[in-house]
Amino acid sequence: MTERQKIKKILVPLDGSRNSLRGLETGVHLAKEHEASLTVIHVIHTSHKKELKQKELEEEVPPESFLYAKKLAVKNGIPFFSRILTGDPGHSIVEYSDTHNIDLIVIGARGLSGFKKIFLGSVSSYVMHKSKMAVMLIK
Repeated sequence: MTERQKIKKILVPLDGSRNSLRGLETGVHLAKEHEASLTVIHVIHTSHKKELKQKELEEEVPPESFLYAKKLAVKNGIPFFSRILTGDPGHSIVEYSDTHNIDLIVIGARGLSGFKKIFLGSVSSYVMHKSKMAVMLIK
């Protein structure tokens, strides 16, 4: 891998699901292997531009997921950052990766069937199709 292609910043969106935690573990492994930093984000889905107070944000986030992520990163000597965002999850993940020079997004798939995906949408599918960065989908 050339210097230009080197992975320096890895983004892992967490929603508390089993697959997002698998994505975290994969992200940690890759960050250690590539000496990259790890940023974990959680997006609170809001359908309108409602300002949420910090206390409300903290109550919405699954704190155990963030604490587990930080513990894994520290244990492996990985620079760790975390962010809480609001808005549409897929759009927020792509926008964050675009504006923060992310090299790789490691995202857990919900495993929705084709029928459910048509009606419910899929954050991981949106990210895969809209991101300009490399995306690794974890099942």
